[in-house]
Amino acid sequence: MVHDKKLNELKESIRNLNQMSSEEKSNLINSIEMLWLNASVKKKKKDINLNLNTNENILRIRQLLAAAWSEDLKE
Repeated sequence: MVHDKKLNELKESIRNLNQMSSEEKSNLINSIEMLWLNASVKKKKKDINLNLNTNENILRIRQLLAAAWSEDLKE
């Protein structure tokens, strides 16, 4: 009976560690994606034409947000 209790505690501990590992993996993937998006935006800053009118700026921001949300939904 004591042996079964210890075995169950060990199983539960392994499940908890597995769950924490999965959560950490997900957090790392999200961080890497954010770093990638940030690097991509910084790289493209050189390509941004500041002489665009306000409506074109708003359209570009919407396009960037849509692209980022699209990446989030792929998961």
